[in-house]
Amino acid sequence: MSQRVLVVRMSAMGDVVQSTPVARGIKAASPDCRLSWIVQAPFAGLLEHNPHIDDLIVVPMRPGLRDLIEPWWRLKRGDFDIAIDLQGLLKSSIVTWASGATRRIGKEEAREAALFAYTEFSPERWDQQYVSQRYLEQCETLGVSRDDFQPELFLIDEDFKFVDEVYATEGLYGPEPVVVLVTFSAEPRREWPADYVVRLADMLIDRFDARVVLPGTERERERAQALSERMARPAVVVAGRTTMREAAAVLKRADLVIGVESGLTHMAYAVGTPLVCVHGYGPLRNTPVGPLTRAVYVQDVPCRPCRPSTPCDHRRCIMELTPDMVFEAVEDLVREADIA
Repeated sequence: MSQRVLVVRMSAMGDVVQSTPVARGIKAASPDCRLSWIVQAPFAGLLEHNPHIDDLIVVPMRPGLRDLIEPWWRLKRGDFDIAIDLQGLLKSSIVTWASGATRRIGKEEAREAALFAYTEFSPERWDQQYVSQRYLEQCETLGVSRDDFQPELFLIDEDFKFVDEVYATEGLYGPEPVVVLVTFSAEPRREWPADYVVRLADMLIDRFDARVVLPGTERERERAQALSERMARPAVVVAGRTTMREAAAVLKRADLVIGVESGLTHMAYAVGTPLVCVHGYGPLRNTPVGPLTRAVYVQDVPCRPCRPSTPCDHRRCIMELTPDMVFEAVEDLVREADIA
């Protein structure tokens, strides 16, 4: 009988995207296994239509007791042999333990008393090229290689209806390159100053006659509109107008994405759009790598990496990362990838 494997990665957007190579890796190592994945509802769209996932178990973000009946039933009916907790928090470890799997694999650095749930521990290493490799390392005892670490999303025609309408309405089908600027992040310390964003947009407009698109959430829409109004040519603001899958389609359709380290930036990497990542305080393994990517960061910041809770009165990693530095990386990528 083929093995039944449960992957536990319930949130958040960027982390779920970065985890997707795990499904591909497990299926490559054990093509006959049945692979289930449990995820919270807001992020389930990132895993839809993934051919490596046989069963998607969706849990509401803030479930009541009645909301848990179906996912709990499916969890118990799964008869899992192996459960892999890619998250390493209390909520994910409880699910891992409740799966009843004989083998329960977790991260050695798991937090919030999560270690109780595991029968096997994956030690932390810091030599990864990209953070997806950390998740793949948890599966190495299953025969999974950490070398195939490119994240992936599987979009369908339906996902492109919104972006098709926007392109038609805003005249984006012309010869000008479309550049998506990902300027917002769930962690404000990752964000670039607004003046830098506007300056870079104006440089793109002046040099490439670019059409700039600003994505984001509903609560970021007002900020995106304010940025747009300051640009030499107003941007197309799609913040607050897309589902996650529609946002991925916006990123896929673009000629270039420039983004701070955020979920949308990792989504751009997953859909294969040429990408310049504006990297701040986090570990460098958080930055996408590959021939269609460029990472821009201040090199001589001795306090990197730091955590959001770490006091910081200088923000050198962001403030010294100038629009000129990013634009230089853009020009290099444009030459190499023949974008414009």
